[in-house]
Amino acid sequence: MGQQLTVAEQRQQAAKTFRGDIQRMESEISAALPPHIPAERFIRVVITAVQGDPALLDADRKTLFEASMRAAQDGLLPDKREGALVIFKGRVQWMPMIGGILKKVRNSGELVSIGAHIAYENDRFAYVLGDEERIEHEPKLDGDRGKPRAAYAIAKTKDGGIYREVMSLGEIEKVRKVSRAANNGPWVEWWEEMARKTVLRRLSKRLPMSTDLDDLIRRDDDLYDFSKKGADGQVDRMFKPVADPLRDTIEHEAGGEEEEQPATEERPEGEAAAPADDETQAGGTKQQKGRERLYVAAREAAGKGSTALADFRANLTDQQDRALDPILAELMQAAERADEDGDRPADDDGFPGDEALQTLRENA
Repeated sequence: MGQQLTVAEQRQQAAKTFRGDIQRMESEISAALPPHIPAERFIRVVITAVQGDPALLDADRKTLFEASMRAAQDGLLPDKREGALVIFKGRVQWMPMIGGILKKVRNSGELVSIGAHIAYENDRFAYVLGDEERIEHEPKLDGDRGKPRAAYAIAKTKDGGIYREVMSLGEIEKVRKVSRAANNGPWVEWWEEMARKTVLRRLSKRLPMSTDLDDLIRRDDDLYDFSKKGADGQVDRMFKPVADPLRDTIEHEAGGEEEEQPATEERPEGEAAAPADDETQAGGTKQQKGRERLYVAAREAAGKGSTALADFRANLTDQQDRALDPILAELMQAAERADEDGDRPADDDGFPGDEALQTLRENA
């Protein structure tokens, strides 16, 4: 009993020390928080989170403060609704949850509406493709809804566009299995939350979001081991960009941050440009070839339908995806034609864009 009291006293002392330390950080926290969240309220929520999970005090204390500051910078509360402080390998990490992500997206004004839901076995759920793609979901209100069947997300943009994403239970489980905390932590305590967040992450690659929102959705990438291979020997690539063989070749393409270039003299139409030095010509050729290979792979994915194109884009880096802007309308039209023809590969066999991505890597 004495030893137990000693342990309890040690925890009380650790909690008291943490409370004092976090309160002394009030000015830094206040500077990081958006105006509508008082620092006092945020600090109370952090203290409550630590009291509810004493193991946080046993983790690396520095990372606990860093994770708390990251939550403040995101303008979300670590209350297990907007986000949570989770432990991974003795370090504390900040993990935004679906409630916080949806809150930030809605408040941003960049979308008219957005939502993510779970469909269960006893719900009425239908995902219809074709000329009028739609999702129909009627939750069973009385009785057992059964086991999870799928997760889906829908977003409406200001220009009237509607974006949909549906993931089967098998696809969601692929994501869970590459989590370094697949059998503990968030995926065990809040499976539904993590499933909704997973399908939202996949949808977000196609949405007009700011960089801040995109970063928020991917805040917990460190919790996933994207090098892990499944039983079929293939790497699970559900929402993480694949290896980037073209980073150097298209890093200055449309949409990316470009270095300031020296001014060039205008020349009459039809007049040949002055030859550049060998290094400049080589760099330009390399960028052009990289862009051409990217376009070929993207067109191949589009030829398999809108789902294949969406999954292909979801596995590109942001710079690669922005580089597709000049042919995006063409890709969307090609994907729509493929959908109408009904010539699409089954999703059960894995990622529909694998072949296109493999071609892209082999020719990089």
